[in-house]
Amino acid sequence: MSFKSSLTVLALGAAAATGASSALAADWSSDSIGYRYYSAQSEPGVSDKVAKNVLNFTHVSGDKLGTNFFSIDHLTSDNSDLNKGDSNGASEWYGFYKRSFSLSALSGNKGGYGFAKDLSLTARIDAGAKNTAFAPAPNKVRVGLSADMPVSAGFWSIGLEAYKETNNNGIMGKAVNFDTVPALTSAWAIPVASLGATFEGFFDMVGAKGKDGFGAQTATETLFEGKLMFNVAGAKSGLKAGVGVQYWNNKFGCDSGLASNGNKCTATSPMVLVTYAL
Repeated sequence: MSFKSSLTVLALGAAAATGASSALAADWSSDSIGYRYYSAQSEPGVSDKVAKNVLNFTHVSGDKLGTNFFSIDHLTSDNSDLNKGDSNGASEWYGFYKRSFSLSALSGNKGGYGFAKDLSLTARIDAGAKNTAFAPAPNKVRVGLSADMPVSAGFWSIGLEAYKETNNNGIMGKAVNFDTVPALTSAWAIPVASLGATFEGFFDMVGAKGKDGFGAQTATETLFEGKLMFNVAGAKSGLKAGVGVQYWNNKFGCDSGLASNGNKCTATSPMVLVTYAL
């Protein structure tokens, strides 16, 4: 899929988020912009020390049946990860739209589900594009079930999904159709009163999805990102800043255990970030 086509998918996701919110009369909504800096991300085939600047827009809303979540990033690499045309760092777009439907809302059951406060049916679409010679253009569909855990403040969800990805390999000049595999996911935002901060983050584990565009077997991919976010100039200002860490093992399914891949598929990267609620 081309860069333009992938952006079209992301635009459709944004339209779905706002359209679903309007059609179901959102009870609440929130938009924010943000900036993140990673000092040492991995990039398969390139390095495990790629610095990246990331601009973000996020929309979250809730209605009587569930929630909408749309997020899009624009990532710019340093010159250790070059674009196809010159000696500048590569540029990349990546975004997703996720819709959840609360089983409590659908069924009228307000008593919870065992260990979970609520269960939700979830559906998510991802799309991206990058202007390197490899020219990745991931498109993903994820459907599953998530559980809202009983935390006293904030939220914590754990989900199990079926994951299907197609992508592009510009080096080999072909599209890649991966196997459908299970994915384990979690997200959280929990206040830490002793620090005057909120512990936010997510965890994602995607099973080995068959062979990649070079014919190599993929490995289970694990992505963790945790951060402490602090209010700046008071809670009502909408401005937050924080620090965190990202750990990405076997990025994109690239097997870091193979000698030919070395440590280019796995990295631990410190991060700093700032967000502003619009």
